[in-house]
Amino acid sequence: MNSNKLLPVTKHMISVKDIQNGAISSRDWAPLHSDQDWAINEGNLPNIIMNNYTLNGWIIKYMTDIFGPSTRVGKVGFKIKKPICPNNLLEFHGQQINENIISNNLSLMQLKIEIKVNEEIVASADATIGINKSNNHDYSPWKINSDKWMSYLQS
Repeated sequence: MNSNKLLPVTKHMISVKDIQNGAISSRDWAPLHSDQDWAINEGNLPNIIMNNYTLNGWIIKYMTDIFGPSTRVGKVGFKIKKPICPNNLLEFHGQQINENIISNNLSLMQLKIEIKVNEEIVASADATIGINKSNNHDYSPWKINSDKWMSYLQS
């Protein structure tokens, strides 16, 4: 079923520590993600910049904040169009593009997400997630075996 339903907008002010912690957690030791002096003077960047792994985490956080902690992420693909730096207020704008109802309790959703800073799109993402449509934990998409889950993602 096509739905084109808008999702809530969320905002997060990005700090130096957000970017540095994301780089450290993903074991990305490149100085453009941790050393402000290097990023500005050697890297010719406006400041340190967020790495791919950290942005992926923010995208997943956006989806799980909306759909709940049992959300199962099937696919995430994204493109960074502009550097994401400290003191950027990231705005996550999402849209549900399609919903494939698997059962009364489970849906597979396709989402489009735009990440904006000052009304400018700095990154965009496409994602496929499984959500539990009930309050019953027995229907968590995490309880679907991997072969069945992969078949849902391929259809």
